[in-house]
Formats: sequence, structure tokens, C-alpha cells
Amino acid sequence: MKIVKKMNKPNFKDLKKLIKAIDDTNAVFKSIYDDRLLQENNIRHLCNQIAGAEAKNKLFDISVDELKNAKVGIRVQALVEAGYNNLGQIAGATDYEIQAVNGIGEKQTEAIRNVVTEFANGLASKVTIRIETDPTIENAANHAALVQQLANYLNSEKVRKEALEGASNLDAYAQEIKDSRIIKNSVHWIFSSSETKQRTIATAENIYEFCNSTFFEKMLHTIDLYQEASHTPQTVALEAFKRNSADFYALLERLGNVTGNKPFVYDSIPAQLAEEINETELNLNEFGGALRAYQEFGAKYILHQKKVLLGDEMGLGKTIQAIAAMSHIQATEHRKCHFLIVCPASVLINWARELKKFSRIEAFILHGQAIDDSFDRWKENGGAAITNYESMGKIVDDIDNQMSLSMLVIDEAHYMKNPDAKRTMYIRRLDNESERILLMTGTPLENRVDEMCNLIDFVRPDMTKEVRALANISHLPQFKENLAPVYIRRTRQQVLKELPEIAQELEWCSLTEADKDSYKDAVLSGNFSDMRRVSFLQNDMSTSAKCMRLMELLDQAADEGRKVIVYSFFKETISKVSALIGSRCIGVISGETKMNTRQLLVDKLSDAPGGSVLVSQIIAGGVGLNIQAASIVVFCEPQIKPSLESQALSRVYRMGQIRNVLVYRLLCPDTIDDDMMLLLDEKRVEFDNYADESVVAGAYDNIMDKEWIAKAIEKERVRI
Repeated sequence: MKIVKKMNKPNFKDLKKLIKAIDDTNAVFKSIYDDRLLQENNIRHLCNQIAGAEAKNKLFDISVDELKNAKVGIRVQALVEAGYNNLGQIAGATDYEIQAVNGIGEKQTEAIRNVVTEFANGLASKVTIRIETDPTIENAANHAALVQQLANYLNSEKVRKEALEGASNLDAYAQEIKDSRIIKNSVHWIFSSSETKQRTIATAENIYEFCNSTFFEKMLHTIDLYQEASHTPQTVALEAFKRNSADFYALLERLGNVTGNKPFVYDSIPAQLAEEINETELNLNEFGGALRAYQEFGAKYILHQKKVLLGDEMGLGKTIQAIAAMSHIQATEHRKCHFLIVCPASVLINWARELKKFSRIEAFILHGQAIDDSFDRWKENGGAAITNYESMGKIVDDIDNQMSLSMLVIDEAHYMKNPDAKRTMYIRRLDNESERILLMTGTPLENRVDEMCNLIDFVRPDMTKEVRALANISHLPQFKENLAPVYIRRTRQQVLKELPEIAQELEWCSLTEADKDSYKDAVLSGNFSDMRRVSFLQNDMSTSAKCMRLMELLDQAADEGRKVIVYSFFKETISKVSALIGSRCIGVISGETKMNTRQLLVDKLSDAPGGSVLVSQIIAGGVGLNIQAASIVVFCEPQIKPSLESQALSRVYRMGQIRNVLVYRLLCPDTIDDDMMLLLDEKRVEFDNYADESVVAGAYDNIMDKEWIAKAIEKERVRI
């Protein structure tokens, strides 16, 4: 006799609750992703309000005479006689007040309103929104609200991105339950077949197990995380913006709220090539940063063109673009990827930090005694090997004809401008091993055609002859168009419209008696370096005119909550300055400071309170560091090269800077400072016009030759 096993009927009340919990949770997750559009609309609305307010203010700069161009018979002279001189006054007036003007009726008032509205809309569409955090400014509430909405979106996107796979699995499971057609009440249980009952029991057990799983618990926790992320307190949002404004502006730019914030990509690239590059798919699943539009285009350019020279100006994130391209390769190629990065020794650690921060690519530093072990681990595991130019000779034999590189990245590529140098020859041996090659340099090369050709010859030898033939038109747009397949360069002014203003002040300090005595000794001894250290020569800095002014500037900085970097060419000067500043000085960077220590000091400045000061030798702190935590720069003396100041300022005045940058130059009249500033002013115009854009720099960088120095010393000796 066949024994029929009794089936255990599920508790349908509990089962319905669990199914409802799954459906409700799934619905919440759908709303989390639906919220994206709502959040974007909130951001656009606030942007439009801010742009509208700025446009309204600009109407005061537009003469009422513009109404004559409307050609609808508006009595402009009557408006002028009534005291309306600009469109701002018209916009602020009521219809009743306008119609009180002799000869202005309802139809003319409507026509006036239409013209003013058209002007306002045109101005608003061109406003570049620069987010302000000062609570005392006009429209501060909307700026603060915009920061909060941007923070809500950024934080929510992190949750949405991390939860995407789980949300998809949850939705699939919820749909599976709906499609299972299980029994859901006791009446149906009685009249259902054994097969249906068995399926219901199995599904019920699975539902119980699912609702008790760590996965479901994690999904419920994610909902709590989203609630927190989408309701960022305004104070927290403002602090996040101050720490990292770049992500906020990247989002603002991507939303394209107004034309003023729409991104500049590259103006001289041929349209067809630009379209092909833009259509390149960029997989950022393994990239952990936020790309500006020009950076996204740059990463696509690297991937699409495969072997290129990226010449973006300092501070525009060439490293980030390289990492985004590498992340795409790692995410899309189903094999072990090997990347090799060659850079100056001073930025080895910075590359490793950036890779860890923005990607899942494991970094191996090939330098020093552990180079062999690091190389072996990189070769076995894949990832990014980072080495310096000097170490290339130790590894090239193990790569040449031995390995395949997914990408070879050469940072500060102008270091290999000399084709006969050993480091250049080592790198060029890897051209066949490298599927993609990226040369990076912030040094503009348009008028250094020979150097440019040496670099282009490595990545695109087929273009070298063409580039040399066009050397005579290197200052024209056609030259950049012809270079577009292999070289692009963007400047801060082109792509970072939100950068705050940079104000430069000359702080002339009257010599103290001690200053005069020590400077006189320097002149009579004919020591040009000592003359340059005027007001920092004596041991007692309380008698230094420049130090007195420096302390006043630092006090003002502390009052405004600003952080400061003080630069000098001379190690002795920075030693004296740091001792004078005392506890406000968070550290000193000199040529002897190790690179990782320099980065730690920069990080320390970022976390330090307002009024904190970093003191640095200009050569040591002028390259390889991002010091946008500081918004005040002080130069203790004029520099002998315009490029030294330019590079040092670029450390501060770069993407991520949210405050206007103040630059102070400490100078003493009736000293060598006078002649140096006169010469620098003459040469800086040429440097800015040529060197910064197309580098005829050699002619303007070493501007103080031996003859000039000798004449300057003699002039000072005669005067004294």
C-alpha cells in the first residue's frame, strides 16, 4: 500500500507579510532610482534661480536705449526723462509705474516687458555659476541650497551605484514570486493539486530563507543608507564642497543646466574625429572618481586614438584621465592587464596614491632595493607598475620581447625629448610591447616643434614629417587641427570656468635700519644671492621689514580662515620664516624633504584649521603637489624665472580651488628688488604670451644672465 506523505500547509498570513515585505522593498529601490530625475530637476531649478538673479543684476549694465531696437515704437526718451536709464530699473518697476510715464500704455508696457525678458533670458543662459559659500552674499540661501542638492545627488549616486546589482537581483526575485502562481490562502490549498502544493511549500521555504538572508538584510540597510545620503545636512554638504569642489562642479557641468556651465572639450579638433571620440564607450564601473566633461573626452581620446600625447595645462587632471582609461581597459578586457607608468621620482608616490584612490588597479612601485621583487609580483598579478626614468634601465630587458603592456604611460614626457638620451632609448624599446601609449606633459610644445616631433615620432612616426612641414604655422589653429589625431591641449581658462579670481599684490616694505646694514654688506661684497635675500639677511627677524608685513598678512589670513603657502628660493629664508611663524607653521618643504613627506605635509595643510601656513622652497614645492587647500600665496623675493612663479601658482590655482587666490610679493624699494621686478614685468608679458601658450620659454626663462647681474650689482654699489 502506497503511503502518501502529508504536506505541511504554509502559514499564509506570515507568507503574505513576507511577500509584501519583498514587494515593498523592491518598490523602494525602484523609487531610489526614480529619484535621480527628481534630484536633477531640483538642481536645475536652483541653477536657474541663481542664473536668473545674476542676469537680473546684469540688466543694470544695459542701457535703456536697447529698447529702440525692438522697433515697436517704445518712447525711450520718455522713459529716460522719467529716470529709467537701464533695463535693471525697468525690470524692477511695476506695470503701474511704467504706465505712469507719459505716452506709455498697456501695449507698450507689454512690449517693454518682452524685450527685458528676452535680454534677461539671454544673459541667464550664459551665466557660469560659481558656487559661493559666503553666507553674507546676495542670494546666499540659493547657493547653499544648491550645494546641498548637489551633495544629495552625489551621495545618492554612490548608494545607487553600489546597490545596482543587488537591486536588479531583488527585482528579479520579486518578479519570480509573482510568476510562480503559488497558493496564497487556505481555501485554494484545499482544492489545489499535490504538485501545486509542493511547489507552494518549496517557494514558501525559499521566501522564508530569502527574508532571513544576509542579502535581504543588506538591502534593508541600504535603504537606510540612501535615506541618509539623500538628506545631507546643509552644514555637512558645505564642508564636503570646501574639501572637494571638483566633484560638485563636474556634476553641475554634466547636467548642463545653462549654457554658461556647458563643457568645453576641444575647439580645434576636426568635427568628424570629435564625433567618433565622443561615441567611444567609456566603462567607468571600476573607476572611483567624477570626471569633468573635458576629462571624459580626454579618456575617450586616449582609448580611441591609442597612441597619443596629452598636453593639458597643469592642474587639469591628466593623471585622472590616464587612470580612467586604464580602468576602462581593466573593466572591459577579460585578461590580466599590465600597465607601466614612467614618471619623475618625485611623483612615484603620488601616482600610487591616485591609483588607489580612483581605481581598483593594484600599484607596484619599481624603485630602490625592492625593485626586483615588485617587478615579479607585478608580472604575476597584473596591475600598474610605477617606475622612474632612472630605473628604466633595470627593467627594460625584462619587458622588451618578454611582456605585453596594455598601456605605457610616460608622465612629464618632455623628459624624453632628447632621442639620444639613455632613458629615451630605453622607453622607445617598448613601442612594440605596448598596445597603447600615452605621453603626458603640461609643458606646451607648439613652438618647440623639434621636441614635439621627437615625442610624436615615438607614438605616431607616420605623422612626424607632416608636423615638421607645418612648423611655420605652429601659432595658427590649422596646426592644432592637423595635430589633433595625436596631440591635444586644454587650458584652465578654457575648461574651468568656475575658477575664482586670482588677485596679485606687490607689498613694498620700507627697509629697517638692520635691513639697510645687512643689505649694504651684501652689495659691497658683490654677492648677488645675498642681495636677493634682502630683509632676510640678519638673524633677528623682528627687525625685518618683510617679516613684519608677512606676519600682518598671516594675521589677516587667520581672521578670514584662509590657509597660506609661503615660497622662497632660499633654504635659509624658509628656515627663518618657519621659526618666526612658530606653531602656525604646519611644516617646511625643502629640496631635502622626501616626496612622501611632502605629500603628508600637503595633506596636513588640507586638514589644518584656517590660518595655518606651509613654508616651502619654490623649486621643491613648485612641482608634483596639489596645494589647493591654500588660497593665499606669499613670495618672499622675486624669482629669476617667470616659470618658477607660474609653476608654484599652479600648485594652488588649480581644479578644486574654491576661494579667490591672493598672491603677495614681498619687496623692498631701493634694493635689487626694484630692478628684478622691472625686468620680470617686461619679460612676463612675453612669457605669458608665448611661453605659457606655445613655449618659446628658453628665451624668457633665464632672463638674468651674468652680464645683467654684474651691471645690477655695480649699479647698487654706486648708489650705496
